[in-house]
Amino acid sequence: MSEEDVITIAAQHITQGDFIGAMDIFESHISANPKDPAGFHGWAEAAMFEIQENGNMDDSGKDRINEGKVQSYLRKAAGLDPENADYLAAYANALIEFDRVPVAVREFQKLKVLGDSQDDVDVSFHLYEAARMLMESIDLKTNFDRSHPFAKQFVAVAIEFALLGLGFPSAEEAVEYLSTEE
Repeated sequence: MSEEDVITIAAQHITQGDFIGAMDIFESHISANPKDPAGFHGWAEAAMFEIQENGNMDDSGKDRINEGKVQSYLRKAAGLDPENADYLAAYANALIEFDRVPVAVREFQKLKVLGDSQDDVDVSFHLYEAARMLMESIDLKTNFDRSHPFAKQFVAVAIEFALLGLGFPSAEEAVEYLSTEE
């Protein structure tokens, strides 16, 4: 079976809600193709879907899926293909999900640099989504207190990501539109 067929079969498992089955297929693919980022990315994405759909606690209160492994696999995929915006964004998104906000912000800043350096790579959607997730994380962590030191540290970053996600080349240019009088 070709590499593409294996990935397609795993993706079909995901669309059918069989996330554990997809993870098993991706794990086999990783063993056979340790330099292919798609296996690492696919396994981690399937794991994230499983966690979101079915929770991550077993009956004894322990994690069913190791969140460190999810992060590690996403980091591995991004490292194997550092110019793949989807891999970088998936890693940064998972970091926010697992409450690793400062590290996530650094990864999203790398994504912004990637978008700035390559004309054919559009990261605006990823940055807009990052802004939304970052604000949700800030609000949850601070109980909607934006005067909290954690909020003060990251709200400006979230606003910048949102503006960049709207397609502005910089936050400064977006502010110019807000301050024009007609």
